[in-house]
Order: sequence, then structure tokens, then C-alpha cells
Amino acid sequence: MIEIERQPGYLHLIIRRPEKKNALTRDMYAALADAVEAAGADDSVHAILISGHGDVFTAGNDLDDFRARATDAAPKPSAGLAFIETLMHCDTPVIAAVEGLAIGIGTTLLLHCDLVVAGRTAKFKTAFVDLGLVPEAASTVTMPLHLGARTTARLLLTGDVLNGEEAAACGLATEAVDDGAALVRARAIAEGLAGKSRESLRASKRLMKAPWQGAIKEALERERAVFAERLRSDDCQNALANIGRR
Repeated sequence: MIEIERQPGYLHLIIRRPEKKNALTRDMYAALADAVEAAGADDSVHAILISGHGDVFTAGNDLDDFRARATDAAPKPSAGLAFIETLMHCDTPVIAAVEGLAIGIGTTLLLHCDLVVAGRTAKFKTAFVDLGLVPEAASTVTMPLHLGARTTARLLLTGDVLNGEEAAACGLATEAVDDGAALVRARAIAEGLAGKSRESLRASKRLMKAPWQGAIKEALERERAVFAERLRSDDCQNALANIGRR
């Protein structure tokens, strides 16, 4: 489930599914998207904070959803990408607090956040190739933009894990803090933004995104098509059949 906490000047969205390491389902993506969209229309919300319940951000997309889409004759559109598109069009500043695992879309969604606070030993990993898939969430453009080509290849092709300090050093995170302190620091940032002009924040974010918006949208569509094709491939089918269920 997604817990929604209204704080003075900002909205806090909490990914809560501890029995599955906060893995995201279709309903959870929809709840996140609805909350982000509603925040954009709410004059009292100057910032959005996203965190995971407990000591995990999210283990990524629920693998049972991948299995269902891989075998469905008429698969539903990706709820994860629908959420990413909502983030892409969000003019309200978005802050993420990351502790523990940030796997797959748990990493790529951060590329659509404005500020990311990570615990020092948080683990960032994109295992798309390991599943016989390709990157998604426009990460083939946003990741080189933030991290550079070499670090992007390390993450997207080899599936290497970055810790929080490495993520901050390469630009995936804004800063690394002691484990357990990411949410405290992210709340402080959100409270600071809550005291600033909402319209100035939103206009500034629009201006910063403008040069890259077209390329990011095009990347999302390119990836969507190839991802859907790879989801039905033998490579993906075998990987999903052999991986532990979560």
C-alpha cells in the first residue's frame, strides 16, 4: 500500500509492503501517480517526499506482475511507466529518501526526482539485463545525463551495485548520510521548500527540465516498445521462471 501523510507545506508518500521488501504492484503505482497528480493541483503542497517503509526503499517491480504481462495475450499497459510519466510531468519538487534496497525502477524513478538523500549503505541496482529485459523509465537518457556514459554502462549493462556514497559521488543521489538518517534529512529539505514560493519553485523546475523533456519522452517510448518485446522473449521467460518469487 501507499501511505499518504500530509505535512505542513509538503506531502509524504510512503511505500509500505514490508513482507515483499516494498515491491511495487499495479495498485501501488496507481496510488503513487494519483497522489503526485493531486499534489500538483493542491496550492498547499510545495514539495513531495517519497520514502520506503522501514529500512528498504523498494525492491522494484513485483515480479509476479512481470510474469503476468509476459504470458498475457493482451497485456495491460505498464502501470510503472504510467507512474513515471506522472513524475515526468510533475512541476512540484520531488524529494526521495532512500534506505536499503533501491532495485530496478526503485533506482530509475530517482532519475525523475529532484533531490535524493541516501543512506551510506543503501544499494542501487538495475537488473534489467539479468532478467533478459532492457532499461525503462527513460533511463537510457536520464542516467547518462545525471551520471555520465561510463557509470550508466556499469549500472545498466553489468548490473553492478552502487552504495549510497557511490551514488552521491556519481550524481545518482544528491547526498549520502548515515544509515537511518535519510528520512530525517529529506524531511528537513521538504520543510525548507515548504517555506518558499510555490509558484517560483514550480516555474524554476519547468525551466530546468525544458531542454531535456523532448529527448526523455522519446526515450520512454523507445524503451517501452523494446521492453514489451523482450518481456516475451525466451531469455526473459527463463529468467522469470528460475528467479525466486517475491
